[in-house]
Order: sequence, then structure tokens, then C-alpha cells
Amino acid sequence: MGQSFFHFKAFSIQQQSAGLKVTTDACLLGAIATHPNPLKCLDIGTGTGVLSLMMAQKFLETKVTAIEIEKNVAAQAASNISNSDFHARIQLIEDDFISHDFNETFDLVLCNPPYFKDHLRGEKKEKNTAIHNSSMPVGLLAHKIFQLLNPAGACWLIYPRHEMELFKTEATQNHLHLHREITVFNRPGKYFRTICCFSKVQTGQVKEENLDLHHADGSRTDTFSQLMHDFYLENTEIYKRN
Repeated sequence: MGQSFFHFKAFSIQQQSAGLKVTTDACLLGAIATHPNPLKCLDIGTGTGVLSLMMAQKFLETKVTAIEIEKNVAAQAASNISNSDFHARIQLIEDDFISHDFNETFDLVLCNPPYFKDHLRGEKKEKNTAIHNSSMPVGLLAHKIFQLLNPAGACWLIYPRHEMELFKTEATQNHLHLHREITVFNRPGKYFRTICCFSKVQTGQVKEENLDLHHADGSRTDTFSQLMHDFYLENTEIYKRN
């Protein structure tokens, strides 16, 4: 069993058995996602609350709305948020993102969605919800994001390659335009994830980039280290081990 706490520079995450643990996916998305002046941010499916906390640390004026459907996972996120220095700027909602009426729009929307559509389900309901996309199909996700995004807002998501291609198709049908696409490799030539930024504003050429997290020997690349500098402790890796 892994460590129950994952420590960052400015906050700590308690990660119990419910839902997913802190992942490289969420940390990458939080570090990369940007907007010129996000006064209102939405974290879809907050899980442990790590993305909301990263946004509150990164953008000192932003107010973050975090939504989580699973009761036990939401309680864990609420504890992590309340124990941080950023709790006053983060509102947690326990509800289904697709059906919830937000009554507001957002400058910055982030989502680390569930994506194992046909993967064999396990016994734990909270973890099933966190990793299976039956509760957040890409078509409904893209449609709701379009409704909630401000005209000059930005939406950032992280998916495996196949799921991202599905979302890109749905995004186009829902008038969301791809601005930036980052293909992430765990090591050179070893694909990991794709991170994309969408908005309602149509631009010209999409900015395409590659990002290597580690060298062939397993050591972090300078680019990855610099990307995570404001968040990771120097010894962050010890919190991933027993």
C-alpha cells in the first residue's frame, strides 16, 4: 500500500482508498494549463482536489469551482482543500457535472477525465467512476464545456491518444477549436498522454509540441523538472513509494 499523503511545496494531498491517487496526469495538466487572467476556474471531476489546489496556487486572483460526483471522494477533496492555504478561494460541489446547473461561466476549465470505456470494472465503486467514462461520455462533456466556457476562455484536457481523438471530433461538432496539442512521452519514443487546449475562438495553425518526461535512463528531463518546479518538492518521488 502506498503513502497516504502526497506532499507538494504549497499543500499536501491525503489520498485514501476512494477514487484515484495523485497521478502524473493531473500534475502535468495543472502545471501546463494556462490563461492570461483566469478569474473563475472550473475543475471537472476534482478527485483528490489536486488540480483545484494547483490552480489556486498558480493564479492568485482566481476563484476555483471543483465538482465531484462521488460522495467519499468529494469528502476527501474537501478535507484536502480545507487544510490548505487556498481554501477560501475554492468551492467544492458534490454533484454530477453533466446535470449540474452552474449559473455561471468560466475563464479556465480543466478536466482529467475518466477514459477506460470498456475496461473490466473492479469492486470499488469510487475508483470505477474515476477511471471509466460511462458517467462522462465525450460528447456530453464537450457540449457542457462549450456552454460553461467564457468567449475568451480556455479548456485544457488530458487523455490517451485514442480518447483525445474522440474528444477532438466532439469538440469540433460543439464549436470548440483546438489551439494547442502536446504529445507527452514518458521516455523517448514511449507515448504517455496527450494534452490539448480548446477555446471558442478560432485561430489559424494549431501549436503542436512534444514533451519528454524522462531520459532513457529514467532520470527526469530538465524540461519536466522546470515544468514542475513550483509544485514538486525535490524529493517528491519518495511519496510514490512504500
